[in-house]
Amino acid sequence: MATSDACDPELVPAHTTVAARSVAGWAQRHYGLAVEHCVLIRRGLNDNYALRVAGGVRHVARLYTIRPRGPFNVDFETALLKHLQGRGVGVAAPVDTTAGGSHVRLPCPEGERGLALFHHVEGAVPDALDDFAATGEVLARMHAAARDYAGPPSLYALDGHGLAGRTLAWLRAYPGLDAGVLASYESLIGSLLEELAAAEPALTRVLCHGDTHGFNNHVVADEAGSKRAVLFDFDDAGPGFLAYDLGVMPWSYLLRKGLREADDLLRERWTHYLAGYRAAGGLITDADLAALPLFIQLRHLWNLGEGVGRLHHWGTSVAPEDWLRKQIEVMAAWKRLDLGPASADSVGGPPV
Repeated sequence: MATSDACDPELVPAHTTVAARSVAGWAQRHYGLAVEHCVLIRRGLNDNYALRVAGGVRHVARLYTIRPRGPFNVDFETALLKHLQGRGVGVAAPVDTTAGGSHVRLPCPEGERGLALFHHVEGAVPDALDDFAATGEVLARMHAAARDYAGPPSLYALDGHGLAGRTLAWLRAYPGLDAGVLASYESLIGSLLEELAAAEPALTRVLCHGDTHGFNNHVVADEAGSKRAVLFDFDDAGPGFLAYDLGVMPWSYLLRKGLREADDLLRERWTHYLAGYRAAGGLITDADLAALPLFIQLRHLWNLGEGVGRLHHWGTSVAPEDWLRKQIEVMAAWKRLDLGPASADSVGGPPV
């Protein structure tokens, strides 16, 4: 077959996976680091690479994916992380470029993408019950420390539009989606947004991490065995509701296990998670607890939307029509979700 050196105008890249050696070169050029080792960790909402530099210091480079929600939120993310680090909260702090910037923009074939560098976080994802208590503690400290954040504002909010409104728009653009399935989502999302509007005045507002599902923090133990947690991946942080930030963890467990109601292990983890949050001074109201089933459904819609909004990148297999149809039943079951006896006044503390 004949080949041509000319660019084919019909060949349009949707997403490129950049070679690790290119990321290593960019890190050396823009961050002044002598990179000895670089490897792709995973592709997901963004592409993440592990770097080891001279002296054995480790970093994580994030090459931001062009997301359907809009521009990169990296200026807010990195400024928030610096603020939290300055308040003594355990976070994976960002690394400035040699020019003093928060990130660099790189000319990938599909469009300009941001590259940011973060310090590597030691430890492991939470597993034992006291790991979940430590995770709750760091989340409470993060919420408290973020109260006086005054840096660049987030471009996105974890509100009804951000969690469900955009998802509905992407579902409407889903090619060939059954009209009955779409109508079910329109009805469900409309009902949930009405429920949110009614509950909103009584809900606690915080600056959310936005993705505290248990795999975005590591737990480390000191020589005495005391455990502390460190948070990372703040790409979905923004102003929102405490019930949402708390609800992401049980949502993740339910989704991974394919459950429509809580099992004993989730109840135990949840109890320790809330105890840790309260032990660090966080206050959770009865209204926040009552709204958890609502926000677990909204979280599921947000996650679902990330899939259907990226069909050009991930394909329809990430959210096939049969799976989309079943999620209506799943969220109907979660509407009655009971995570166990966790009274809001069991432990006191200052408001968060």
